[in-house]
Amino acid sequence: MIARLEGRILEKSPSHVIIDCGGVGYRVHISLTTSEALPPVGHQTLLHTHLIVREDSMELVGFATQSERDAFLLLTAIPGVGMRIALGILSAMSVTELQHAVLANNTVQLQRIPGVGRKTAERLVLELRERIAAIAPAPSLDGNIASLLGESLSALLVLGYNRQVAEKALRTAFEQCQDDGEHPNVEQLVKRALRIVAGQG
Repeated sequence: MIARLEGRILEKSPSHVIIDCGGVGYRVHISLTTSEALPPVGHQTLLHTHLIVREDSMELVGFATQSERDAFLLLTAIPGVGMRIALGILSAMSVTELQHAVLANNTVQLQRIPGVGRKTAERLVLELRERIAAIAPAPSLDGNIASLLGESLSALLVLGYNRQVAEKALRTAFEQCQDDGEHPNVEQLVKRALRIVAGQG
């Protein structure tokens, strides 16, 4: 099982990305949410992945956060919800929004997603109600986290980095810190983001 990929982005679109890991290019299906969270082509990134093995093919799916991968696994465990519908759902709404829609029995909101009809929306609510709340969503950018990222961003801007590049590097750096069980300060987060921008993170 391939659980994560870390490497340089060779190609990126709203639906897939190709990542160079040690000279091997992995084509990975992604949601629009993950696509928007990734840095530009040529930069280093990390994806949490899930390998789907079929009789005639293998499909690798990647996610910017572990919570999105957890939601994908819950979605694809539901009869009639395959990889493409699950990625469509996660492209249309965040994990937190999906949680709120399911827990509020909001099938109308779910039906606005392409490929999700009334019966599928009702099945999503029924199947996910007991399990969706257990997923820890990606942290919001409020409070202490927003302050940490704001100070770190200011430091990178002073160093002359482009705002978009700096913001994406910081988000990736913060996610990596979470995966490693770290609670970084501004200096630690900036150093990790600098390594990511340099292609060493």
